[in-house]
Amino acid sequence: MTNETHEQRTARVRRAPKYGVFIGLGAIVGLLVTVAVTTSFPADPAVGMWGTVGYMSLYGVSAGVVLGAVAAIVADAVSRRGSKLVEVERGAVQPAAEPVETVREATAVENAPSESPVDTDEPRA
Repeated sequence: MTNETHEQRTARVRRAPKYGVFIGLGAIVGLLVTVAVTTSFPADPAVGMWGTVGYMSLYGVSAGVVLGAVAAIVADAVSRRGSKLVEVERGAVQPAAEPVETVREATAVENAPSESPVDTDEPRA
């Protein structure tokens, strides 16, 4: 015998975007745009090309992260419009307690001595 409990509710089902993916892709796109724009202009000889790219990437990556987060928020709002209401059933099954004899028999089998001897006088192969 088991004890079963069921509960029915209404829930919304939708596909939600993963914010971390949007933000990460925004940072990568921001870095690539920064490198492309910075290398298209002549470099300052006192700083060098990669020093300028590194400095400008602070702004480009930050802008990419913000744009990625905004894109995730917009995608989340769009996915909420397309959500559907469904009936869901939540259930829990709790097994019945085992009889006392079964528990005692199981522990007796587990604690029984093994059939292979531990101390032998025969040499090992």
